[in-house]
Amino acid sequence: MRKHLLSTILLMAFAATASAQWTEDADVNTRVTPSNLLFYEPNMLTNQDGTTYFFFVVPSHLDDGTDVFQYRMQIYTPEGERVFGATGKVIASERNITYTKFHDYITLDNEGNCIVSCYDLRDSAPDAYKFNYYIYKVNPAGDIVWGPVAMNGGQGDENTTGLSLCATDDGGTALAYTTSGKTASQRVTHLERIDRDGNLLWKQPVVVEPGGVTQRPIVVNNGENEVMVLYQDASEEYMVRVFDVEGNDVWGESVELYTGGFSSDRVYPCIDVQSGPDGGVVFSVMDGGWNGRFIYMTREGEYAFSTANVGTLVAGSDYQSTVPSVYYDPDERVFYVAFKNMAYYGYDGYGVNVQKFTLKGQRLWGDDGIAILPTEYGQQISGVTLRSAGKGRVAVFYQYMGSTGYKDPVSTYVSVVDKDGKVALESNDVTTSEYTKNNLAVSPLIGGNHYIISWTEQRSNSSRECIFAQYVNIDGTTKNGIADLTASPASDTPRYFDLQGRQLDGPLHKGINIVRVNGQARTIINK
Repeated sequence: MRKHLLSTILLMAFAATASAQWTEDADVNTRVTPSNLLFYEPNMLTNQDGTTYFFFVVPSHLDDGTDVFQYRMQIYTPEGERVFGATGKVIASERNITYTKFHDYITLDNEGNCIVSCYDLRDSAPDAYKFNYYIYKVNPAGDIVWGPVAMNGGQGDENTTGLSLCATDDGGTALAYTTSGKTASQRVTHLERIDRDGNLLWKQPVVVEPGGVTQRPIVVNNGENEVMVLYQDASEEYMVRVFDVEGNDVWGESVELYTGGFSSDRVYPCIDVQSGPDGGVVFSVMDGGWNGRFIYMTREGEYAFSTANVGTLVAGSDYQSTVPSVYYDPDERVFYVAFKNMAYYGYDGYGVNVQKFTLKGQRLWGDDGIAILPTEYGQQISGVTLRSAGKGRVAVFYQYMGSTGYKDPVSTYVSVVDKDGKVALESNDVTTSEYTKNNLAVSPLIGGNHYIISWTEQRSNSSRECIFAQYVNIDGTTKNGIADLTASPASDTPRYFDLQGRQLDGPLHKGINIVRVNGQARTIINK
């Protein structure tokens, strides 16, 4: 009898921690967080096997009223089964402040595990605010493999902030952050490395620019087990150095990367950085003039584009853009760039465009590229994200609001462009619930046939905004099962769309017509 009872309890416990497979319903979606949970900083990363890690920060307090942040995770298997219970797993819950700062929370190592950073006051005196970072490794099964590993020799500091993480070739992790220097006013950037087993490689952090003032570091894998550290110096221009596995400064000096300014004093939202071809780095930015640009610097520290430290414009001469999303195609050895296209300062509307560049920064698709969504007044765009779609194609994801409102419905669309600049998949709505959506995140192409996407949304049956996720096939459907994408046949026959992207049987006799022929769009106004 006891054995039977124990089996029943185990089955009930398993049922409480598991969930159904990824939903096929684009209106229902997979809800990741509970409907009544307040959280900040939603993050999602998917490894090459399809395991998806969700990370979020939950404000809470101890029994004595002390403020804490609970750093929580949820994990979904490639099949869409939930690893933890509905509220996720608490990685750490320590004394903290009541607001968050800019830093990386998670990255993936080269074996598909999740490296988690927690930022708190656990080693600070009760009357002080000396922060530090504590690093954990979580595997796809949800086990904490090692951690916490404290940065800076376990010494907290009131000015520690801005952590950046990246995987290294040896299975470990590189970490860069800002902290106090030798004087009260000095800020320096520290670089540290942890091996795959959770051991710090160096006895002391490497000071990236000794004696200098540095801030807002970003670390990227440079290949050959080296890393690049990007940072702002005293002039607030971005510089770069390279360090090897022993902490040696490979170049022996800093190299100027970018000097064009930023569209906001909050610099991190104005930039995006990733490893580039052949161990280089790709730096994308919305500059001080509200223009989207990108720079490709080689691993030797040379500018690949003639525009050098200013960067190459991604929009045509009649438009501006926000921070571009860049994908490097290793087979063609070209860059694809997607961006929110906008008339000057956004006054006349927004759209979504894709451009193709050579490794020298030359445009291949005319001045304006391919219009996925023509730039029109009265529509709002966010979250433009570019991913490989295989076979030389790219998928463009974006969130769309067909009005200038604040709480109006938002949908998430995906479109696919082939290597010749033809639209192989017209924009398809893959999240059709009628609520406002934010914080779009998109996985890389998984298994050559699908993506996992996530966003935040508050629905009428929820007291809080929740994280939702959706399985999206490469053909733009949300059915779990793969249909191969076939390109739209080349045709001189025009197709007509309204401002919401809905295809029409023919042109409107009065109003604005978006006319698409062979993947190229133009606008006609019939009065």
